[in-house]
Amino acid sequence: MSEDRDDTPWQQRALDNLWLLIAISVVVPGILYLGWGLWELAELPTWGGR
Repeated sequence: MSEDRDDTPWQQRALDNLWLLIAISVVVPGILYLGWGLWELAELPTWGGR
């Protein structure tokens, strides 16, 4: 019994792809952490005190 790949929804095929999940688990936290760090740098007080 062979299963046709076209019958599988794209969401299931994406979740079955291990390398895609690894890439997402590295890229998403990386972008969030980078954004958080840039936000913190933007919120630092300046030397002028204003």
